[in-house]
Amino acid sequence: MTICSHSRLSCYEQCPQKYKLQYTDKVKTETRESIELFLGKRVHETLKKLYRDIQYQKENTLEDLLVFLHIRWTKNWNDLIVIVKEKYRPKDYLLIAERCITNYYKMYKPFDQGRTIALEERILINLDESGEYKLCGYIDRLTEIEDGCYEIHDYKTCSRLPSLETIENDRQLALYSIGIKQRYPDIKDVRLI
Repeated sequence: MTICSHSRLSCYEQCPQKYKLQYTDKVKTETRESIELFLGKRVHETLKKLYRDIQYQKENTLEDLLVFLHIRWTKNWNDLIVIVKEKYRPKDYLLIAERCITNYYKMYKPFDQGRTIALEERILINLDESGEYKLCGYIDRLTEIEDGCYEIHDYKTCSRLPSLETIENDRQLALYSIGIKQRYPDIKDVRLI
């Protein structure tokens, strides 16, 4: 079985030689985590906590989530994290993460816009009838908003929200939609959020 991912496809589109070195030849290179990736991971962890706890009937306050964010930030921080924009400090990025969580919390509270089916769910999409070729991805949150109608939520922590056109033409989300339709054949509709 051959499994590929959206990030591998994007790597190949960006530079076939880079793909060859990284995935075919498996050349090891020293990679350091960027502050943007670090920030995104902490926000994703916090939103996962929010919805996981709701599944167990525990509702977090905004303060609970910000404390959790700070704990995860401190626990995972290391001085090897790369900050390219030298005029900014780690504290500045932590403030961005706090703003992401605060804005999300205020926008969606009381978090009753549907029933969470899965969090950070691995999805395999068959690319051929025999299932020999698959595409793998992870859905941040899958929600059933009404009988047979699902939403695929993809959290973004970048400074600008993507345009509706960008979202509608996003291969990753479109592939996730195909995967959900394969997994739930009785599905009526899939919305990309």
